[in-house]
Amino acid sequence: MGAQQSRPEGVIFYNENVPLQFSQNLVDSLESRAKRSKPVGNSGKAPLPHEVEGVVRERVAEELNRIKEQQEEANNRITAQLSKQNLESKHNAVAIGADIEDMIKRVQRSTSSKLPAEIKESQQAVIECYRHNKSRPLDCWAEVENFKDAVAQAQKEFCINSA
Repeated sequence: MGAQQSRPEGVIFYNENVPLQFSQNLVDSLESRAKRSKPVGNSGKAPLPHEVEGVVRERVAEELNRIKEQQEEANNRITAQLSKQNLESKHNAVAIGADIEDMIKRVQRSTSSKLPAEIKESQQAVIECYRHNKSRPLDCWAEVENFKDAVAQAQKEFCINSA
């Protein structure tokens, strides 16, 4: 019992520079399969170990190429789907930029003399932030939130004064 536990297990190292050696049983097995599936290319002689190694390397290379092609197809398909989703999304920088431009035009059309000073200041902050960050309009989220809060506060005060 204890003898098996103390026996060191074999360690396998992989190095492409070391020639591969196959057991005679494996070579014989490959020969018999090759004879059954197709005739041997060297006029009926048994393949040499380096020939078997070449066949194995060729098949491995073919399988690697097939896997790489499948991976590239999957990557292209996923990239196309993500691009389509991004274009369909209403939350991209281009759409937000257009919304901000539209908001600026509407606000400028309204009569600014009726607006409270706090709203005017926060509105100006949003406009200035957008002008400085045209390529990154999402960076102006804090100014937009301040503007929304100022408008909400003015609406509450208007409702209280109206009642």
